[in-house]
Amino acid sequence: MVSSIMETEIAAAQRNTGQIAGHELVGHRLVGVMPSQPLVNIWIRITSKIVKYGFAIEYRDLEPPRTGIFDGLRLTLDPDVDFEMQCFILLHLFGHSVQWVAPSLAEKLGPLQNTTDREAFMKVLHDYEYEAARFGMQLLHEAGIRDFDQWYADFVVTDWQYLERYYREGAIPPWRECVATGQPLIQPEPIPRLEHKPMEVRFAF
Repeated sequence: MVSSIMETEIAAAQRNTGQIAGHELVGHRLVGVMPSQPLVNIWIRITSKIVKYGFAIEYRDLEPPRTGIFDGLRLTLDPDVDFEMQCFILLHLFGHSVQWVAPSLAEKLGPLQNTTDREAFMKVLHDYEYEAARFGMQLLHEAGIRDFDQWYADFVVTDWQYLERYYREGAIPPWRECVATGQPLIQPEPIPRLEHKPMEVRFAF
C-alpha cells in the first residue's frame, strides 16, 4: 500500500513539475519530487533531534523571500514553504545555528563577515555553506536516517547553485534552473559543544 501511494505521489509530482519521476532515475531521486511518507518520517526524527540539541522550532509568517530564520535559540520556518523544502531548510538552519553557537567555530565566522574581495568571499561562503551541510548530514544520521544521503546531497548542491547565482547575478534565480542530481555525498561532521545564545537574526531564502 505504501509503495502504491508513493508511486501515485511521484507520478503527480511528475505531471506538476514536468520532471522525470524520481523512481525512474537509478540511484537517486530528484529534488522536489520526494513522496510525502518518507518526508514525514524525516521530519519527525530531525525535529526531535534538533529539540534535544536545545533549539526551539517554530512557524512564523516571514517576509518574502525569507523561507527560514535562526537566532541562536530557535529555528523558524515559514509554513507556506513546500514540506520537502521545509525538511531541507530545517537541516540547513540547524547546521548554520551550530556554526554560530559552537565556541570552537567562532574564529571561522570572521572571514564571512569581513572579506571584501568578491571571489575570496564566494570561496568563504562556499566553505561556510558546506560546513553547515555536513552538520546537517550528521544530524540526519544521528536521527537514524541513512537512506536519503543522495537526496540531501542533491539538495545541498541545488541550494548552493541557487545561492551562488544570487550573489553573482544580484537576483533570485528560478529554483528549477538550479536543481542538481547525482551529486557527491556530503560527509557528516561531528557536532561540537554548543553554547546557546541570542544572536542577530540570519535567514535562508
